[in-house]
Amino acid sequence: MSRTKKTILGADGRVLGSRAEGTRNRLLEATSKLLAEQGVLELKIVDITREVGSSPATFYQYFIDVDAALLALAEMATADEQPLVSHLASGWDDAAGLARAGQFVDAYTKFWDDHNAVLRVRNLKAEEGDVAFREARSKANLLLIQSMMKMVEQAQAADRLPVLMHPFVTATAMIAIIERLLPYRNEIARRGAPAEALRDTVAVLLHRSLTGR
Repeated sequence: MSRTKKTILGADGRVLGSRAEGTRNRLLEATSKLLAEQGVLELKIVDITREVGSSPATFYQYFIDVDAALLALAEMATADEQPLVSHLASGWDDAAGLARAGQFVDAYTKFWDDHNAVLRVRNLKAEEGDVAFREARSKANLLLIQSMMKMVEQAQAADRLPVLMHPFVTATAMIAIIERLLPYRNEIARRGAPAEALRDTVAVLLHRSLTGR
């Protein structure tokens, strides 16, 4: 089945043609690059447009402000998160379950590294109460939470997990663990933990919490 192409709109609500989409994408690439290099506090529209050889007036044709560009980048990151569900779809109940949990952690880590700067900003703004960024984070996390909830429910039906563990809360806690720990990899390494310690520990925590095995 072919995927329906999403309609991209400008800041004024007009549908963008292919050439305008190209300009918008270049602005987003510049935003992502500068965000990674200098952080959100130093991110200025004039610097973004200078990066692509354009002007602030051009930026405002596509985004009402920097946050609008950051939200667009967060949406792109969410699209790249969707394939991670495949690591959960077959379940982790069999003998290879722990190995598949490790593969999920590897895939999530790569996803995080590919979108590190925008994910950190998305989460920070969400925690500060920004409704748009909170909705963006919830939309992204629900992709994985729904699959994790099914794993918990199956484990409870098989009497491997107590019914006191609410499936949604458990799944949300698992996402929180991996999101919180990944940014602290360097600090964990400085404390003497080997490079693979975080990966293996998180895999075991996820596997046991979601399957009861």
